[in-house]
Amino acid sequence: WLCRCSDLHHITCRPFVSEGLEQIKLVDVETREIVLYPPDGCDYIALSYVWGGVEQPSYKLGEVLPTVPATLEDAMVVTHKLGKKHLWVDSLSIDQENSVEKVAHIAVMSAIYSGAWATIICLSGRSAWSGLPRVGALQGVVPQLSYEIWGKRLLSVMPTLDQQIFWSPWATRAWTYQEGLLSPRRLFFTNHQVYFECNSGQCCE
Repeated sequence: WLCRCSDLHHITCRPFVSEGLEQIKLVDVETREIVLYPPDGCDYIALSYVWGGVEQPSYKLGEVLPTVPATLEDAMVVTHKLGKKHLWVDSLSIDQENSVEKVAHIAVMSAIYSGAWATIICLSGRSAWSGLPRVGALQGVVPQLSYEIWGKRLLSVMPTLDQQIFWSPWATRAWTYQEGLLSPRRLFFTNHQVYFECNSGQCCE
């Protein structure tokens, strides 16, 4: 889905790289180190999720991450599997104890999500510990039902992406919903399946 979008779709599906990205920090998913956005730019994945009241420690430039909440760990796994090295996550990329840094990053939030190569959206998760369905734990995963009658196999119809968004905890937060609107390419992880949406089309498993 992502390669097809990258190769064939209109410029509106492509990341918009702006000067605001020069000040951001990213997670190197290979070394787990907090690094600066490279001067010559890079493809990075962004994560959009619900914190759910989970208190998360602050990390500074150059620190190597210990084990972090499941949604963040799973996002690092997906980033690596997509062949990308860098991930942006608000709780990891912004020093939560530095009010000046927080204000500066809030001002460029639109640049961060519109500049991402793709955004991972944890649609079903209620907190940072929920994880991405079928990436880590399988708890809560809803299989597609099937039944065979007179030699013909019938399959249940999965909910549409619009239905999933409507039901999700993610859509109840204006902050996260804004992140989805700003992102040119979006991977939605739900308990039913993964959906892909860009500014030119929509696909699902």
